[in-house]
Amino acid sequence: MRSITGVSMMSSALVVLLISAFHVNGAVLSDLKAVAAFRDGINGGGITTAWTGDEFCIWPGIVCDPNTLRVTDIVLRADDPASSSLENQKFDLLSGDRTRLFSDSLCLLDQLTTLIVTDYTSISGQIPACITSITGLRILDLSGNRITGEIPADIGNLSELIVLNLADNQISGSIPPSIVNLRSLRILDISNNQISGEVPSDIGNLEMLSRAILGGNQLTGSIPSSISSLSRIADLDLSTNQISGSIPESIGSMPVLSALNLYCNQLSGEIPASLFSNRGLSHLNLSRNSLEGKLPDSFSSESYFTVLDLSYNKLIGEVPKSMENVKYMGALDLSNNNFEA
Repeated sequence: MRSITGVSMMSSALVVLLISAFHVNGAVLSDLKAVAAFRDGINGGGITTAWTGDEFCIWPGIVCDPNTLRVTDIVLRADDPASSSLENQKFDLLSGDRTRLFSDSLCLLDQLTTLIVTDYTSISGQIPACITSITGLRILDLSGNRITGEIPADIGNLSELIVLNLADNQISGSIPPSIVNLRSLRILDISNNQISGEVPSDIGNLEMLSRAILGGNQLTGSIPSSISSLSRIADLDLSTNQISGSIPESIGSMPVLSALNLYCNQLSGEIPASLFSNRGLSHLNLSRNSLEGKLPDSFSSESYFTVLDLSYNKLIGEVPKSMENVKYMGALDLSNNNFEA
């Protein structure tokens, strides 16, 4: 009786192992099909000759989990020789016609944590909506391509995302409201696209954010007051948009803000005194707006400005005496205002 029970238990264990092996092999095969479809969507160039055979885990630019053999990272940078085993070819996608980079098959890579495909100016197409189903994705960097379409509406589903870089593309539409659900996000760069609409009013929910680079778009509306809740942010760039209204006084109280670029917008009203008394703020560009009134006499003797550009506004009165007492003043531009001589 005991031997029968023992055989039964061994048989059950074997069945479990076989099912597990079948599942793993099926998942690995799914990954192979996904990366092969990715490759086949590219017309010519080094990647089509480097990505051959079935052992995709050794293909340049692909990283797999050593235990499961599932794809975890895809890293292809056009300007990085390390991205290619073909030395000077660097996965030269420029030799083919402009191609749709992403097919929905890429979304089958459900263990993907890093997707970096940058600076291939021959690449176009849209970001597939299903990419938001890869919930373990931590880095999504598609900068420097010619990607069109909109940011996926459900981008907020990527709860583990740390880096979202879509800069230097041709992306249009508005910033999806769900983006404020990315509570782990540290770097947001969507600069130099064709994105319109307003900055989400509850952007302050991105409590881990350290860099927000939104310049070079067509954003309108005002600067949300909640932006001052970003207590970890060091670099805030809203330059070259169509943002209007006044600069929130609370921005100057952001504890680690070191660079604020609001260049070339439609901002009006007076400059908050807190911007000049903030001892950590070293790069301040408010040039080419419609800011008015007198400069606050609130410069600190501990202030250290590498750049202070207030040019092309409607500022009046005298230059504050406290400006002479700052610890350091690098590039200073107060031109094209109405200051008293």
